[in-house]
Amino acid sequence: MTEKFYFYDGKNYSKPEIKKLLELSTEQSERNPDPGLVQTLRMIEGKDVLDVGCATGSLTRKIAQNRFKVHGIDVLETSIEIAKEFNTVPNASYEVRDILKQPFPENSFDCITFLETIEHVDNPSSYLREFQRILRPRGCVILSTPNATSLKNILYALSYRKKEKQNQIAKDIALEPRNIGTQLEHIYNWDFPTLIRLLDRCGFDYVDHAFARSGPIIVPIFGKRVQIIKMNSKILGKFESLMVDQIIKVRKRSSS
Repeated sequence: MTEKFYFYDGKNYSKPEIKKLLELSTEQSERNPDPGLVQTLRMIEGKDVLDVGCATGSLTRKIAQNRFKVHGIDVLETSIEIAKEFNTVPNASYEVRDILKQPFPENSFDCITFLETIEHVDNPSSYLREFQRILRPRGCVILSTPNATSLKNILYALSYRKKEKQNQIAKDIALEPRNIGTQLEHIYNWDFPTLIRLLDRCGFDYVDHAFARSGPIIVPIFGKRVQIIKMNSKILGKFESLMVDQIIKVRKRSSS
């Protein structure tokens, strides 16, 4: 019998390998909770939740374990296969679905999570307007995305300050693999004001936001990669707009 492999984060894994990888990820998150995830779970409300871009279902599972009924969707069949195999729990369901090509009926959900996904899609405003349509009155969207003004991004920008490095980046991007669901497919980088403006134009009212994670930030020093700031470091506590991630909660604007 041919051994089955699972495509995850740009690589193929056997069933024992992917199981171990997901278990280690769960153990690490329990030992060192991701501040962004904590903030996200705090913001979710209502009963019926749609998790758009659910990937392997790790967060979908956590939402369900917090007593919400959640449906996870992703356009990558391999991701949904892993989600169904390893992250199925009561109140959670999964399907391969492109929400723009296979729309849900109006007034279907109380809350939509769009986590670490808006930076991947070609047409973010189309997604947000579709969310506005399928949300119930006063329903909410919670999205997270890397923060364009983070210290991590500022240091990264300094790393390609020379023309030759910029040229090399352009060549590397042309050779990148596609449809693998990793950061190599980031095509947008949002700062907080611009993202709030987009949400406003798409029919949402601001409710809440949070910045999360000071790092990890790794820089080259004398030919070695050195971590200068850990993920949960408090060093940027008074400079939140320099943190790595941003989480924003908005509410569907009334038509009246």
